[in-house]
Amino acid sequence: MPGLVAYSAAGLGLLALAALECLPLRLPPLLPRRLSAPPQHAHRHLLAALLSALCLVSSLVSAHHLALPTLAASALFLLYSLTPFLPLAAPPPPQLLDLLLAAAFAQELLLFAHRRASTAAGIENQYFDLFLVPVTVCLGATLLAAHSPDAVPPRLARAAGLALQGTWMVQMGFSFFTSAIASGCALHAESRADYTIKCRTHEDYHRARSVATLQFNGHLALLVLAGAATYAAVVSRGGSQQSGYTMLGNELQMEAMAMRPQFSLDSDEEKEDEEITTAVTPPVTNGTHSHHQIEVQVPGSK
Repeated sequence: MPGLVAYSAAGLGLLALAALECLPLRLPPLLPRRLSAPPQHAHRHLLAALLSALCLVSSLVSAHHLALPTLAASALFLLYSLTPFLPLAAPPPPQLLDLLLAAAFAQELLLFAHRRASTAAGIENQYFDLFLVPVTVCLGATLLAAHSPDAVPPRLARAAGLALQGTWMVQMGFSFFTSAIASGCALHAESRADYTIKCRTHEDYHRARSVATLQFNGHLALLVLAGAATYAAVVSRGGSQQSGYTMLGNELQMEAMAMRPQFSLDSDEEKEDEEITTAVTPPVTNGTHSHHQIEVQVPGSK
């Protein structure tokens, strides 16, 4: 039962980290303004520091052959979590933090790979092999985030990897320490951290491996559905807001038409008519009218 509690707590903590990673939270600041970590990032770093510290203490109190690799990985995660809160002269750049986090994920990848190679051929190795998939996703996404700090897709990919790590860790806790494991297999634990799950026959072993693969596919499908539902909710909420564009009224349309410059084109025929047609204004002299005859010569005539 202590193993189930430890796995479940770690899985729920990773799910909370995934939520803080992908959601644009605006939480009240927990620490003074002089610290370099922004308020919305401070909560994420504090939660990561708490999980890393608990894992570090668990590794110290449990004497097993994986204590040293676990200590190394936990120390790197703890260093990443506490770096923004250190009283430095200048805040650390995001690229440096991402590289430090990438080193922590690489150490975690080596930890579970070494965990598989150092244990007996138990069914838990299949679960650890599948656990390497979200860890690899987090490592690749963190390296991309270090290359492009302002890019959103690497952050979302890392959040998805953390969420899959959390759900799969909870699944491992229930599969290892309850009766949720496949039939024909049982837990053989020498200590709290040193255990293996053995199956009676070769067929039971293959069936247990198939069950583990189906469980992982179910967790992956659940993550995809949750991500699609969240994206649809965000898009529908953004589309319901007014876009700020309104149609022009009739008065504004008429005013716009009136403000347009008016252009007129005079043809050559109209110019010839103006030359032919002249206005005669008789001058007035001493009350008598004098008529002046104006001879107009039409072009082409004599």
